[in-house]
Amino acid sequence: MPLPFRIQIFGKTLKDLEVNLSQIPDSSDDLTMHQTEDGSISLNSKFFNESFHNSSGAIMEAKEKFLNPSEIELHARDTMVFALDICVGMGYNTALLIESIIANKLSLNWWGLEIDKRPIKIALKNPTFTSQWNHEIIKCLQMILKTNAWNNSFSKGKMLWGDARVRLNEIPEEIKFDLIYLDAFSPQHCPELWSEEFLASLSKRLSKKGKLITYSRAAAVRSSLRRAGLEIKSLMPKKEAYNEWSRGTIGINTKNNEIQKDKKALWQCLSKMEEEHLKTHAAVPYRDPTGQSSSNEILTKRIYEQSNSNLKSTSLWRKEWLRTNK
Repeated sequence: MPLPFRIQIFGKTLKDLEVNLSQIPDSSDDLTMHQTEDGSISLNSKFFNESFHNSSGAIMEAKEKFLNPSEIELHARDTMVFALDICVGMGYNTALLIESIIANKLSLNWWGLEIDKRPIKIALKNPTFTSQWNHEIIKCLQMILKTNAWNNSFSKGKMLWGDARVRLNEIPEEIKFDLIYLDAFSPQHCPELWSEEFLASLSKRLSKKGKLITYSRAAAVRSSLRRAGLEIKSLMPKKEAYNEWSRGTIGINTKNNEIQKDKKALWQCLSKMEEEHLKTHAAVPYRDPTGQSSSNEILTKRIYEQSNSNLKSTSLWRKEWLRTNK
């Protein structure tokens, strides 16, 4: 059976793809709300030209791509879990994490990085969203907006608003995270948060048993995380999703001497196809050595590096796979 590939839409100029994080609109005119298949609400961003979640459901996606791989239930009872949520958005990942922390009788030390207050404001004003969570969770999310922090009997959190590349450096270096959620818009639309340098910085922030979890399966992201020293796993697709080969990526700190064995229901080592994908132009990283580059600058550098790379053409590799794996 032919292996499925996501087809890139070409014809866009770099100007079409350019996003300057400092120019995110103040009004909510570019954010359009819609209901997903699981009944939860999501948003479309005209500014980033992307939806916050896939059509199957915001809650479903947050559970399957972030919460489930977190394996909160494996933490010893009464211990504290340190978590970093990058691009908090509407708050689904954080809400589910808090809910699981409560259910498993754990404590939580949470940090959030987000540049845009509008999505969580919209979510907290919507009854469909607020009715899905208990009072304690809603109170935590509300405090993020009111005071940039919360502190209760089982958890505490601190939100740092602004460019994540800058605000990450304000988190004390001694804090190491058991979980890092990276849920930014896609690399083509927000390359600033998928650069080799930013991913390396995140990897250094993991605890000995820490995991970096993201929905992205991009070769550039995986190759950067591997160079940063993480053990790369592929998040398994649903059994019924025959046209998917991966639903995301998990980077596990290799300082962990007890790295979990592959879990057939959750993740596995990269397949032969995925490993070969890392040897193509698609694996050329997004580079931002100053931590201040615009999306246009990062994308331009990458295109230049790809054009001068000795790596195999991604399109040629794709054709070969489709031809030899029918």
